[in-house]
Amino acid sequence: MTILLILGALIIVALAGYAIYLQKQLHQRNRAREEQAHQRAADLEERREHYKKSIQILAAALEADQMTLTEGAIRISMLASQLDLEETERDRYQVFFQLTQATSHIPILEDWKALSTRDKLRFDREREEIEEKYREFVVEAARQLLNKKESASSGVMFYSADNH
Repeated sequence: MTILLILGALIIVALAGYAIYLQKQLHQRNRAREEQAHQRAADLEERREHYKKSIQILAAALEADQMTLTEGAIRISMLASQLDLEETERDRYQVFFQLTQATSHIPILEDWKALSTRDKLRFDREREEIEEKYREFVVEAARQLLNKKESASSGVMFYSADNH
């Protein structure tokens, strides 16, 4: 009988030790997951800040007329779409999305290179006409992104055919 009690006590001690070991492993795994989640959140925030800085640089280039409105709109709208913005924040970028959509049929990159000179000239004229319709709205939106309130309006910038 004493042997059974000793054997039972040893089994209980062994199981308790194993339970403690498993608890420590679980705690370490949970801590590692929390650290990974924290690192992912920090990486995401770092990426968001990089996108925001890139948008600022592009907005400054647009305002200074250092790139075409279409190129700036495409780049800004692509970066803005990566920011997971709330609806009110997304409205600040609406004109860039609109210009990107309005010129989306114009070939870019390798497709552009494959065009004939005649087709490139035709698309360039078409792009310039579209850009002219959007110019004041895009430049104003760029100024707002740069926190420059030089114009009378400070609301959301939407291009509308009624505006011109």
